[in-house]
Amino acid sequence: MRARLPLVIAVVATVLAAWIIAARVRIDPDVGALLPNRGEGLALRQYVRAFGGGDLGLVLVRGESPEHVRQAAEQAAQALRTCPHVRTALSQIRAGSSSDPSLAWAWADAAARQSLDAALEPQAMRTRLADTRALLLGPGAGAFASELALDPLRLREIPFAGRKRLAAGASTDDAAWASPGAGLFVADQGHARLVLFAPEGQALRGADAHAITASVEHCLAPVRSAHADVTLDVTGGHAIAAATEDMMRRDLQLSGVVSMLLASVVFALTFRRLRALLAVMPPLALGTLWSAAVGGLAFARLSAISTAFVAVVVGVGVDTGVHVYAALLDARRRGLAPAAAAHEAMRTTAQPTLVAALTAAAAFGSLGLSSIRALQQLGVLCALGEFLTAVAILLVTPTIGAWLERGEPPAAQKPWWTGALHRAASSWLAPIVLGLAFALPVAGLAAQGWPRLNDAIIAIRPSSLAPLRTLDQSVALFGGADRQWVVLVSDPDLDRARERADRLFDQLGTTAASMAQLDGLERFAPSAATQQARLRERDALDLPARVPDLRAALQQEGFAPDRFQAAFSWMTAPSHATHDVLAAKTDEAELLRARFVARDGDRWLVATYVRPQRGHEAQVEALIEAADPGAVITGYARLDGALRSALTHDLPRIGLVAALLVLLAMGAALRKRGEVLIAAASLVFEILWVLAALRWFGVRLHAYDVVVLPVLLGVTVDESMFLLHRARTHGMRESLEHEGPSVVATGTTTAAGFAALLVCRYDAIADMGKVGLAGVLIGLAASLLVVPVLATRRDESEGASSARGP
Repeated sequence: MRARLPLVIAVVATVLAAWIIAARVRIDPDVGALLPNRGEGLALRQYVRAFGGGDLGLVLVRGESPEHVRQAAEQAAQALRTCPHVRTALSQIRAGSSSDPSLAWAWADAAARQSLDAALEPQAMRTRLADTRALLLGPGAGAFASELALDPLRLREIPFAGRKRLAAGASTDDAAWASPGAGLFVADQGHARLVLFAPEGQALRGADAHAITASVEHCLAPVRSAHADVTLDVTGGHAIAAATEDMMRRDLQLSGVVSMLLASVVFALTFRRLRALLAVMPPLALGTLWSAAVGGLAFARLSAISTAFVAVVVGVGVDTGVHVYAALLDARRRGLAPAAAAHEAMRTTAQPTLVAALTAAAAFGSLGLSSIRALQQLGVLCALGEFLTAVAILLVTPTIGAWLERGEPPAAQKPWWTGALHRAASSWLAPIVLGLAFALPVAGLAAQGWPRLNDAIIAIRPSSLAPLRTLDQSVALFGGADRQWVVLVSDPDLDRARERADRLFDQLGTTAASMAQLDGLERFAPSAATQQARLRERDALDLPARVPDLRAALQQEGFAPDRFQAAFSWMTAPSHATHDVLAAKTDEAELLRARFVARDGDRWLVATYVRPQRGHEAQVEALIEAADPGAVITGYARLDGALRSALTHDLPRIGLVAALLVLLAMGAALRKRGEVLIAAASLVFEILWVLAALRWFGVRLHAYDVVVLPVLLGVTVDESMFLLHRARTHGMRESLEHEGPSVVATGTTTAAGFAALLVCRYDAIADMGKVGLAGVLIGLAASLLVVPVLATRRDESEGASSARGP
């Protein structure tokens, strides 16, 4: 019973872990976890959270026939309006709510109000009336003759000229504005249209995202069937979140399986006994399961980056199995009975393997200092995984291995390369070659500089997702959100927040030369306070006094003034009515609320979307600060700066802590200054070559793969420690013969863990795999090159000192 106690403990822990994972662990598509938790990253997380994780939903409708595209777009909008989980849908937007031309000022931004003021000058009146006459003489003029009788100067169209954006990338075609305030989202001469819809629920809740996406696809299915020559592609925050979660789940499962297979192949080739897999892989899986359960208790939801932990833990965790099983076979070869061999294997390997696991765990744990929550999760999960898989293997593998190795043990094999390596390390040329090997990457880095950061170091939106490709196509067709900023105004009172956002919009609108795009709630639904202020500006123009000028201009352009009494009436008594579009129960109001207004806790947020002209960013920042000092600028376009700041803040701390923890672990394990220095030299060699290789091959780092560099210190140092530990009592030749194959196996299985990440579709995780794979292989080479050379020279020096005597 005592011998079976470890298995009983393992079974109980496994059952409990499985229950915790089923009850608590969820895949989290929240991109907020990938953002820094301070500065603009924190503001962007607030925006993502408050606005439901994305912008409006879009359906991109394309086809060869403009007429079929129009019909499909209208039918798609109608189908979506009756769709569960969709608040409303539109294929056009109608801004403004009054037919009274005297209220045009209420809907006009600063530039439009200047145009309205100018239109009331006598000469401008004549010019606009000439255009009105041309319209009345054109075909189809009867449809709007009554409107022109009310508004011969066409003042109502002025506030809406150029107001053709709503969602990010959703612009309307100039030709589509048949009447003031109405717009269709048309591009490519009618071959492409957009349908906008406002989804319900939170895009960042996986259940919501999948429910909305499934519902939208179901509602669009009849439209697709009726228009086989037209494509309808869905994108937006919910579609992207659902596809991201599916991709993350696939990456988690596939990378874990690939890591297990690669590690199994390496393990089987090392021992040439497939049965050995039965002793190592089950406890390795148990340790990984335990880690996920503990992580579930701590986090409940796994972010995109943290899903890489399974593959990494499997690859690094096999290291313990390699050493334990090698010790078991070695004990059997010495004639110990299976049970005694199991006990001996556990006794002799417990300390070095646990020290190695704790060292790797410490390196991963240093990621907990990151200001990015996803990296904190990754560090904690991998640290737990390294330790718990080592414990699981130590508890279970000797017992299973003793049962498997009841027969004659295999003969020990001494690979030919170990002797050749020792002879090379002992030659007089070895120190020279090693010195040159140290100098080469130093010279390369001095000449070319450090590895470069990617131009866009935030790799949080996987390029392979179909909804993201659709969004990119929409932006290409309709213009949109490239380099877009989000300016947030926050206030406990919604009306005050809207008024502040309107003032901000007006200020930015006065500097058209600095703006590539400006999109705000003011365009479609100015607040009541804003409308009142603008109407006071209108009253200062004294419209009643302009009636004689209009009468004279009509007479001079050949019109009969008596037929325009309706126009004279509103000019004589201009209205002061205001109308809040946002409060109306209309489809347009639903879309506007989804796009521009959100509540976060006890505060209201109103968003304004700004895209400065290149080179004018500093000027626009100053304008925003002057217009509203309380406004916060954020957005994915600005996140590179925030992430660079986070890296500057985090990476030195993480690297320093990882290095100190690894040095402490090496000191505790080796306890000799000379051996610690040799192991440290191999790490320095490794890091230099990794940095140089990244620079030479033009690999650009982003915010997530760069943090693999300090982790490499912990996951590669154990190879050096095992060589040094054995060489202390048996010499470097025997250490290479005995530990060399195990060191190669452990390094290769660790590399397999990172290599498994290359199958991930998530770019950030795949890039982490590339850097980790290169680093581990270089670290393995460093252990086999640096340690034998320096240890041999140390032994020769100590031997010469002993020969000379005191």
